[in-house]
Amino acid sequence: MTAAVMHRMVRVVIASHDDDDDDDDDGRGKIRVLEVAAGCGVHTTHFASSLLSLSSSSSNNNKGLVGVEWHPSDPDAEARRSIDARVKQAELEDYITPANAWILGKTGGTACNDGDRDRGDAGLSQSGKDGDCTSSEYEKLGDFFDLTLCINMIHISPWEATVGLMECAGKVLRKGGMLVCYGPYKVDGKSVESNMRFDVSLRSRNPEWGIRNLEDVIAAAQKEGLEFVQSVEMPANNLSVVFRKN
Repeated sequence: MTAAVMHRMVRVVIASHDDDDDDDDDGRGKIRVLEVAAGCGVHTTHFASSLLSLSSSSSNNNKGLVGVEWHPSDPDAEARRSIDARVKQAELEDYITPANAWILGKTGGTACNDGDRDRGDAGLSQSGKDGDCTSSEYEKLGDFFDLTLCINMIHISPWEATVGLMECAGKVLRKGGMLVCYGPYKVDGKSVESNMRFDVSLRSRNPEWGIRNLEDVIAAAQKEGLEFVQSVEMPANNLSVVFRKN
């Protein structure tokens, strides 16, 4: 996903803040982002820095954005250590919270260690207890986030992780909040030849993985109150798929 797409989503969020008279003073103007399956943290620091630049520009032009609060998440312990180390190195601790261990559904979902969570303390919920992140845990932060971001997870994790992603986003996003899912997809079971070869390779490594049909992902999102907005073509035959919470 490119910074331009991220900025576009954030500007939509800013506009929805301006239209929402119920925002409290603390939350108004601050963009709260949940990044799931954050992996080693490369996207975390890159996009958080990009949003900070946008924040500075917007503030200087009185456009309302006054802060960024980024919450990276990954069930893999090695990934979380890498995220926190990168954040410290980039001196972004004031804007990026320590990585949490939320699990998506019963099978997890991570952009690290080839999508497996059976290493270290991977598989722990944010509260530190064994098992998946339950609905009650999501509801503790209900309507809290403006944007949820998921990069390169859906095709390299069991389908249950995608279902869990949609459940999570449906609960933690505020009304009008956005979910952006980046990665390769099929449409009507078809894609470019390179993606179809990649799909075969993924399934040979783990039969529960594979490039998903966009229609199935949209249907899973709709069950959780997430409206499909658009898909944006990206380099290397990927898509940024955008949803909005109704």
